[in-house]
Amino acid sequence: MRCSTRIKQRPQAGVAGLSEFPLTIYVLFLIVLLPLINLASLFVAASVEYLATNDFVAKAATQANYSGSLNTMVSEAYQFCGNGLAKFVSLNPDGGFAGCGSDLYVLVTDIASGAVKSSPANLGLPFAQPINTKTNIYELQIKSVYRVSPLISLAAVPILQDVPGLGKPVTLTFAASRTVEHPDGLQMTPTSASPGSVTPFARVASIGVNTAQAGTNTWRNPTIYEQIQAAGETIVSENVFIVQANNSNWTSSGLNVQPGQKVWVDTQALGVWGPDGTTFKYDANGGPTSEWSPYYFNVPLQVLNLPMASLVGKVGATGTPFLVGNDQYNYPCSGSGNLSMIFNDYLTLYKNSTGLQLVRVIVVQ
Repeated sequence: MRCSTRIKQRPQAGVAGLSEFPLTIYVLFLIVLLPLINLASLFVAASVEYLATNDFVAKAATQANYSGSLNTMVSEAYQFCGNGLAKFVSLNPDGGFAGCGSDLYVLVTDIASGAVKSSPANLGLPFAQPINTKTNIYELQIKSVYRVSPLISLAAVPILQDVPGLGKPVTLTFAASRTVEHPDGLQMTPTSASPGSVTPFARVASIGVNTAQAGTNTWRNPTIYEQIQAAGETIVSENVFIVQANNSNWTSSGLNVQPGQKVWVDTQALGVWGPDGTTFKYDANGGPTSEWSPYYFNVPLQVLNLPMASLVGKVGATGTPFLVGNDQYNYPCSGSGNLSMIFNDYLTLYKNSTGLQLVRVIVVQ
């Protein structure tokens, strides 16, 4: 009788487990780790926006007047959007004054009743509303709205594509308030729409033109579209952009001017800036003639009658600079090319300048 011994092989249980391990890691990475990374990024973005909003209003509340507060908010907001951390966490402004992501309000609290009234966004208190610090508490409030895109987009994952913060952006809104240091400066300063170096058309009453595109009533010339129509001209292109006082480079308007075309330029009545880094002295017309200097830019601009701290424009890379000021009506630009503008300051002192101008340019023919 022969005996045979059969050795049974033990099943390799680990093989199946190893084959499933990569899938498990993939699911863990996709469903758990990536969302956690995006959540952490969203938390950082919210914290940064919250701190920035408080910083904006803290600085705005120390200004001597409302225009200075508005300029400070916009300048700080643009610097914030350009810093590395805001870019890293994909913080992008969503609306706000001049597209900066923030809006400025004046809060008036009645001490006796506790009732709080708010001014419209980006407008100071009207002169019909007297300042009374004995009966009211005055604060500035800044509301910031930013959109945060996922650090690692999961829009391609079916179950995560519609989840805010994972597959699509999240909108974050924060508001911060501070008591103002100079309540008497909260009222809007009346401004006269003085022309630039070109004689303007007579300001005419409304003739039925749709003025919705003219923006808010803070433009110096709210009837500019009616005037263009009265002049028998056709709008070719238009744009609104910001000129920063601390920018030593020419700021493009985003528009080109061709031979035979003219430009209409308008600025916000709120726009003020200054060359010394401490005060907002001037509007776009700049300073007095006594402050002209031969050291501006690369040519002696005082020969061209371009005062310090004025808004200056040129057409093309080598065009002759001309005074824009608060407004230019039906101006026949010399040459052709891109229209750009700059704050008129010493070449070496732009870093000390503060403020901005919100500029509206309309090209016609």
